[in-house]
Amino acid sequence: MSNAGDSGGDEQLNSAASGDSFGSLMLATLADLVSQSSGDIESLNNAIHTAETLLADAPADIFIPSGCWENLAILFAKRYQMTKDPDDLQTVTTWTELSAAAVTQEGLDRDRCGSKVAAYRVSSDEQTGNTQDPHDAGVQVNDAMPETPQDVLTVDWIQSLNSVRGTSGAGIGVQASAEISDDSLDSISAIISDLATQHTNEPKSLDNAILLAENILAAAPHHTIRATCFNDLSRMLNMRYILTANLDDLEKAIELLELAVAAISPDEPNRVPIMINLSTLLSSRFERIGDLNDLQQALLLAEEVLAGTSLDHHDRADRLSYLSQKLGMRFERTGDLDNLERAVFYAEEAVDVTSLYHPNRAYHLNNLAQSLSRRFERTGDLDNLKRAIMCAEEAVTATPVNYPNRAVILSNLSIMLMFRFERTGDIEDLPRAILLAEEAVGTFPQNHPNRVMAMSNLSAMLNARFNHTGDLDDLRQAISQAEKAVTATPLDHPARANDLLNLSLILSKRFERTGDLDALQLAILRAEEAVTAFPLNHLKRASGMNNLSSMLAQRFERTGDLENLQLAIFWAEEAVAATPQDDCGRPIYLGNLALTLRLEFERTGNLDDLQRAILRAEDALASLPLNHQDRASSLCNLSLMICQRFRSTGNVDDMHRAILGAEEVVAATPLDNPHRASNLCNLANCLSLKFEITENLNHLQQAILRAEEAVVAFPLDHPGRVAGINTLATMLGLRFERTRDLDDLQQAILWNKMAVDATPLDHCSRAGRLNTYSMNLHWRFERTGNLDDLHQAIMRAEEAVDATPLKNPDRALYLSTLSSVLSSRYELTRNPDDLKQAILRSEEAVTIPPLDHLNRAGYLITLAFCLIQRFKCTGDLEDLQHAVLRFEQVVTDSPEGPNRIIGRKNLGIALSVRYKLTNNPHDHKLAICYLRESVAQHSAAPIHRIEAALTAAPMLEEDNNWEAASEIREIAVNLLPRISSRSLGRMDQQYMIKSYAGLASDAAAAALRAGKSATVAVKLLELGRGVIANLQFETRTDLTDLRELHSDMANEFEHLRDDLDESNSLPSVSMNPIAHGASRRHKTSLELDKMIDRIRGLPNFQNFLLPPTAHDLMMAAAPMRPVVLINVSSFRCDAILIQQHNITTLNLPRLHKSTINGVARVMKSRSPTTHQMLELLKWLWDVLAEPVLEELGFREAVESGGLQWPRVCWIPTGPLCHLPIHAAGYHCEPGSRTVLDRVISSYSPSIKALLYGRRNEAQRIPSRSRASNKTILVSMATTLGCSKLEFAENEIMELNRLLPAAIPREILHEPQKEEVLTALDGCSVFHFAGHGLSHTSDPSMSTLLMADWQTNPLTVKDLVALKFHQSPPLLAYLSACSTGDNKETKLLDEGIHLMGACQLAGFRHVIGSLWEVSDKHCVETAKDVYETMINAGMSDESVSLGLHNAVLNLRGGSRDRTSSTREARNARLIESEETQDNMIRDPYIWAAYIHMGI
Repeated sequence: MSNAGDSGGDEQLNSAASGDSFGSLMLATLADLVSQSSGDIESLNNAIHTAETLLADAPADIFIPSGCWENLAILFAKRYQMTKDPDDLQTVTTWTELSAAAVTQEGLDRDRCGSKVAAYRVSSDEQTGNTQDPHDAGVQVNDAMPETPQDVLTVDWIQSLNSVRGTSGAGIGVQASAEISDDSLDSISAIISDLATQHTNEPKSLDNAILLAENILAAAPHHTIRATCFNDLSRMLNMRYILTANLDDLEKAIELLELAVAAISPDEPNRVPIMINLSTLLSSRFERIGDLNDLQQALLLAEEVLAGTSLDHHDRADRLSYLSQKLGMRFERTGDLDNLERAVFYAEEAVDVTSLYHPNRAYHLNNLAQSLSRRFERTGDLDNLKRAIMCAEEAVTATPVNYPNRAVILSNLSIMLMFRFERTGDIEDLPRAILLAEEAVGTFPQNHPNRVMAMSNLSAMLNARFNHTGDLDDLRQAISQAEKAVTATPLDHPARANDLLNLSLILSKRFERTGDLDALQLAILRAEEAVTAFPLNHLKRASGMNNLSSMLAQRFERTGDLENLQLAIFWAEEAVAATPQDDCGRPIYLGNLALTLRLEFERTGNLDDLQRAILRAEDALASLPLNHQDRASSLCNLSLMICQRFRSTGNVDDMHRAILGAEEVVAATPLDNPHRASNLCNLANCLSLKFEITENLNHLQQAILRAEEAVVAFPLDHPGRVAGINTLATMLGLRFERTRDLDDLQQAILWNKMAVDATPLDHCSRAGRLNTYSMNLHWRFERTGNLDDLHQAIMRAEEAVDATPLKNPDRALYLSTLSSVLSSRYELTRNPDDLKQAILRSEEAVTIPPLDHLNRAGYLITLAFCLIQRFKCTGDLEDLQHAVLRFEQVVTDSPEGPNRIIGRKNLGIALSVRYKLTNNPHDHKLAICYLRESVAQHSAAPIHRIEAALTAAPMLEEDNNWEAASEIREIAVNLLPRISSRSLGRMDQQYMIKSYAGLASDAAAAALRAGKSATVAVKLLELGRGVIANLQFETRTDLTDLRELHSDMANEFEHLRDDLDESNSLPSVSMNPIAHGASRRHKTSLELDKMIDRIRGLPNFQNFLLPPTAHDLMMAAAPMRPVVLINVSSFRCDAILIQQHNITTLNLPRLHKSTINGVARVMKSRSPTTHQMLELLKWLWDVLAEPVLEELGFREAVESGGLQWPRVCWIPTGPLCHLPIHAAGYHCEPGSRTVLDRVISSYSPSIKALLYGRRNEAQRIPSRSRASNKTILVSMATTLGCSKLEFAENEIMELNRLLPAAIPREILHEPQKEEVLTALDGCSVFHFAGHGLSHTSDPSMSTLLMADWQTNPLTVKDLVALKFHQSPPLLAYLSACSTGDNKETKLLDEGIHLMGACQLAGFRHVIGSLWEVSDKHCVETAKDVYETMINAGMSDESVSLGLHNAVLNLRGGSRDRTSSTREARNARLIESEETQDNMIRDPYIWAAYIHMGI
């Protein structure tokens, strides 16, 4: 019974034994497959295929051990790692579950298998996203957890727990009191190492890994914990520190590594990596908190590691680079150059021992590049930077795109390229640097600590590009990047100081560019934070202090707050003191210190401050290489300071040095560089100083051109443009003061207003701009008499004074300006309070500057003028004495220059006044001496020299020293063309000439009185009369000879001439600095003067456009055609007779200027009676005409049919221009005692005008036959606003009837101006019958009245603009009133009237009138003229002959008509108004007509 049962049990046991044998064999086979499978997919697939076949062939009843399933899982897990095939992962999970199910015990093996199942489920979730898998895994791990604290923790369980916590976040903990057995230590070390190499990118996973590692170590016996465990946990803590910047993690990591180093034996292989890690973390803590001890310890560890590294060790290059990095860090912290040299040495060795294709070569190259770049920053040696860039570029090339540290290398290369751009100005470097920096920022992960550094670097580069291009978008982006960098940097991070400094610099640029004071305030706050954050001995702290100083100085300049300036000087001195002598940053800091000291000088006027500033600036410049990009700005600042020293001391060498420096700066600044505008302003200021010393207008012109260029170069919203505009306004005011060009002054005041309006009320520059505004408004008041300008000038001057501190040296200038405008108001109102205040202000101004200050002389002059005013008011001689003393101080104490010149002239004038009061001969002698010195001063302004001459000459004449008086007056006449130059507009030319009316005539009279020849007198009259017309003659001169020999120069001359003409049509003021008329005119005039000098340098052209020689003067005359120039002066009156072979003088003792003035007033009254007119003509005959004609041999009347009529060209001067010399005589008596009966008369404003007309005719281009030239006939019977001319239409019709049919004509009835101007082109004769209007104050606005005359008048100016000189028309017949009259008595010698305008336009002959003409008689006169001309073939001679005949006919009486076939009537000429037959008509009717021409 029992045996059967036993027998069955044995069989089962035997069967089981057989199955165990097969299972063991299978387990061994699968284990071999696992161990033998290589890393390639093919061998792995073969192994899996064999394993699956083996399992498939196994008997169904055979028990398969759990290890078989586990080995199968391992094979599929390997393939999954290679293919990421989710089916493989699912198979792994299945085999693992079978493995767990096959475990026969509930011990650790089952727990291990359960934990593995959980791990694979977690992996499945990562692959599939199935959230159920991690949940099931967590449950399974919990089930596998040991139930009691005393249970031993398994390695597999810990791995599973880590996987589950990292993925699902399940709340699974570890009992801290659990113990780990000694035999598990190897596994524990492996687990912690595994934790340290995984879960580094996901913060939650990293947290879990650190917690697990900490708990494992906490549960293990301390004596059993290995150093590698501390090292691995330290690595995890450091990684979390990198991600979170939590300093506690870094502190714990360092503590663990210190434990590790202490726990590991010196010969342990793992000791070196642990030491390197500790060194790295210590340097990280140094970077974070700035404790230099950390860096020192890091360096010691790195040096120890390297010392223990053999020369052939495979890690030697890495360790060399590492030590080089730490040395570089200590250099940056301490500035010890030895550290830097060692860093370069080790970095070079690291590169040298690394093969070209070694993966770490890029790292070593980058490190060497950084070391070389640091050495460049320290020494300024450009070769170091070039090598650094080469290394960095090689590093970038050797770095794969996905290399983790590629972003760092890119960022470093970008910085080096920016350094090179800043050093050399090579624009190609900057865009590339920005592209690399942008790539670096984009490459760094968002939370990477180096990304902040890259952002800060990018912001600096964008700022550099903004500095180069002025593009505000770059500035905005730079600020954005810099702000992000600061925000992302922890408050206690050492890098924050550098980021703050960078942000502050960029914000200060925004202030400089936009004037945004808030940006400057924020910049200063950030700079202060940066300086505070830098350790005291940090190398970059000096840079921070320097930048803070610069910004504080900017705030002082903006607000005037003295505390800012004091702090700026303090920080600048600190920066210099903290910087080694050979540091390449030291020149920058010295330059900034110089600027702050210069500001202190400007505030106090203490020359010692300026001297110190110049010494610092010179040191800075001397320390910079010649090709350094900052050299230009350094030289610019030095030039500005030297310029200021010149203003204080008057040392001319300083002036020249400043100009040379400023010119070098501008030459070195590219056209598109945003700093070019400010550099141009600096050069303009230097050049204007040269003008102030030399009085050479060319220097001022150059200064203005530079200032205009600067204003154009500034962006419209740039705050620097306001300063540029003010500079330009100042210089235009100076040019007005010198030339009296009103357009300059108008433009200057426009700029002044813009500058003041754009300057904030609290801006420290506002006072200076107000002062300039006041000065220019004052000038305009003196020129125009506009009272509003004077009131505004006083308000602006008072505001400037009130805004200036008492101790500010500029206050003296503002007080002096206020004194001047108050004294002007006194002259106007005679309010004694104004004069009192003017004197008080001047006295205060004199006390402010040092006695040797250059500007003090100007303040003394202002005070002296005020004292003279009070003397004139009160007669108190003491005031005059004090004024003389002040002028003497100027002459004695001032260097040669404008103030001394003005002082000398006015001292002479003041002494002459005192002489008149005291009769002290010493005063008389001294006055003449000082005045003659002033006249002889070639550098003085022509106005001052002329004024001195006009004061000195009468004193010399009083002494009967006519020789000296003549010399002085001759100098004055020679200066007249310079004060009324072609660079002035028409109105200004007239204004200047009016100031010196009669000067040429007085000079000619003085020359004759001194016994000089008639030729000298003529030359003086030709030079000093018709000055404005002479300028026109010069530019319209014949260029035939020049063109034949030098066509290029002739063409250039014509181009400049035309450009000059066009400039007069430009607006007088413009928002565009180079578009207003004065600017263009002065520029072109200067170029034209240079061109004329060049032409005079050519062979045979030495007299080009010079005044006529004696030979030329005599060429104006011809046989029986003398020229008579009648000079009228208060000294004497003379007729200068110019004949073909000689020039003689005929004194006219009975002709007196006072009498002429009286007669002229009668003529200008427009109501002389017939009796008055006849008496006037008799008087003219007696005192002038008869003596001249007798002297010329024209003693008898020309008989009918007799010889050819002699012709005389009269050139009257002064008031004689109003009188009809051609009509002089006794017309009511028989005989030939009249000019009309002896000669044909013509007039000319000057000999030069005659020569001009004759040369034009001689060089006339025969492009058309005479017959083909048309005649323009214009009638204005009805003119808006004027009386109707009943006979004007008839006059034109009569002429149309007279003209031969062969002569083409164009008849215009009541045309508009443009129609007439168009018709004039190509005409031969222009006849106008209508109203003429002589302007009462501006003769250039005298007008021929057309239909649109009220809105678009045809003026003298328009006629002068016509250019017919190459094909000059025959005749302009102006049958209108007063076309030869000039009502402005001070411009009589200029010949500015409608007749003169037609002559200038190119008409060979002009017929017009001296006063009003009769409408009715105009018809008869015109018919007679044209009849004669037609009969004579329209020749040149026929014009004056025709008018002569017409006047004779109009005069009436029985006189024979020239060329008339009618019988003569011998009726007695009587004056009685009772008899009508055979009477002489009223001379007022017929004497009005005159002829001008060749």
